[in-house]
Amino acid sequence: MNRLAWAAAALGATGILAALAFTGGRGGPGLEPFVPKGLMTIPVEDVREVDVIASRGHWHFVRTQSGWRVTQGAAAAGFEARLDSALKLLRNSGPDRVLTEAEVARVGVAQFGLAPPRLRVVVSGPGASVFAISFGSTNPMGLSHYARLDGSQEIALLPAFVLEEWERAGGPP
Repeated sequence: MNRLAWAAAALGATGILAALAFTGGRGGPGLEPFVPKGLMTIPVEDVREVDVIASRGHWHFVRTQSGWRVTQGAAAAGFEARLDSALKLLRNSGPDRVLTEAEVARVGVAQFGLAPPRLRVVVSGPGASVFAISFGSTNPMGLSHYARLDGSQEIALLPAFVLEEWERAGGPP
């Protein structure tokens, strides 16, 4: 009986492998097209100007035909790559969680460290499109930062690496 069970298992495995070979494999999340889940809706290539405001300074970046240029503040060498990376993270990295207006009102807005914000980013796109976000304090676990979009009463928990990249873009590495 034991030999019969092994033979049946081998035959079943062979059948599964044959089915995978003829159907092109199995479906899964790796086959889905990438969709940005970040809060910024302006495509990165359409961004024209960026303001980064922090307690340690204010930086203004303008995209020209030859690349990024600093018009206010002093940026470290290689800021262009960090700025592009920070924009991509803001567009692609979605929030871990979004606290509703009711949740924010229940605990009080002061605990999120958004008045004044730790860092504020204002992105200008084509025409009059503007995206502005303020980053506050770290959540209790230290893995995310509270963030609020201008005009919204909700507060998003964005991964810590998003804010860290913006802090690198607006100053020394």
